[in-house]
Amino acid sequence: MLIRPLLLVLMACLWPFSALADNRHALVIGIDAYDNVASLHKARADAIAVSQALSELGFLVTTRLDPDRRNFNQALSEFTALIAPGDEAVFYFAGHGIEVNGRNYLLPADIPRASPGDEDFVTGESIAVDRVLQSLQRRGARVSLLILDACRDNPFPQEGTRSLGTERGLARMDPPEGAFILFSAGTGQAALDRLSDTDPDPNSVFTRALIPRLHQPGLSIHELTQQVRSDVRELARTVRHDQFPAYYDQLSGQFMFRPEAAQQEAPRPPSTIAAPVAPVIPDPCDRARSDWAVLQTSNSAAALESFIEQYSQCPIFVALAEERLAGLAAPPATTAPAPAAPATRSVPIPNSHLVGSDICSQLWYQRNLIFHNHGFCFQTDRARRIFDTSHCWTRSPNLSAAENRRVQEIQALERQHGC
Repeated sequence: MLIRPLLLVLMACLWPFSALADNRHALVIGIDAYDNVASLHKARADAIAVSQALSELGFLVTTRLDPDRRNFNQALSEFTALIAPGDEAVFYFAGHGIEVNGRNYLLPADIPRASPGDEDFVTGESIAVDRVLQSLQRRGARVSLLILDACRDNPFPQEGTRSLGTERGLARMDPPEGAFILFSAGTGQAALDRLSDTDPDPNSVFTRALIPRLHQPGLSIHELTQQVRSDVRELARTVRHDQFPAYYDQLSGQFMFRPEAAQQEAPRPPSTIAAPVAPVIPDPCDRARSDWAVLQTSNSAAALESFIEQYSQCPIFVALAEERLAGLAAPPATTAPAPAAPATRSVPIPNSHLVGSDICSQLWYQRNLIFHNHGFCFQTDRARRIFDTSHCWTRSPNLSAAENRRVQEIQALERQHGC
């Protein structure tokens, strides 16, 4: 007798995110391993953290790590093909970017070596930011949001006083209507990858300020941006660095990453006596989520114990911290180590002819990509055509709580679409 009411409750809980995912799409790219210019330290981790956050917020996320130019372009093409008129589209990039003659370019992993005078060559091998924006606009996206953590020092060597592009940062942009662009630093500024060589945070200064704000309910993109800018400036000043994110706004409507709080506010009927308003109690697990992003790789037992005590009301994160703490206390294993993950430079790019461009095929790919990233040995012919199983090592992958939750969300969407 309780099954039907329980099912209705579960459907009600899943519906907001399922409905959002129908018209919320994100392409997230992070590049650390550059072939011919200086590598970065935290761009991949930034992309993974942003992908997880956007997935939890109801976006259908496509993630690419260390893509070369061809795979970058392919990912962009397949991403824009998913967007329909009225959709919300987010493009996040962490990696190297340069400004040449007033135009901004994102550098793929295989960008070649170049010297001053090779501007045409480099721009031809890069991804123009305005081209990304135009692709989203052509598809009729209601919101085109670009978040670029690419305002770093120019990775190409100078020759005397000559340089290929500007020395650091990206140029200001004039976006079309319906677009919003957020840079990790201002014009002429360099974004910090880390505060120091001993900085334990897995994310860049900009992204560690961004992630907690994404989860804050009822926060408009303009409010979020102002708070992120303030947070980044304060963090950068602790090491006497000047970094103040720039943004360029041409949105004609409202946009929130987590709009539930705003949607739940129903207008009150007119009354001569104002009814008492219940205070909004913040979710303590929002802060636990951001703190865990820092502590999940920590080797400090004291820090983990403090986390467990502080967030005792957040059982998922407490369980993760206890598992990490138990791992630190366990003696080193004497058995042979498990096979290491294959040293691939990027996750596989879906071949549209094999995967298919329909929503069911794309959801199938996103779900199985999570398992592939943990070395899953696929058995079906379809999966083996898409995913390289030559270096797989398990039929029982160990997914994190967030990844299990994401799989469940995708499965709910597949059921909704009759896949």
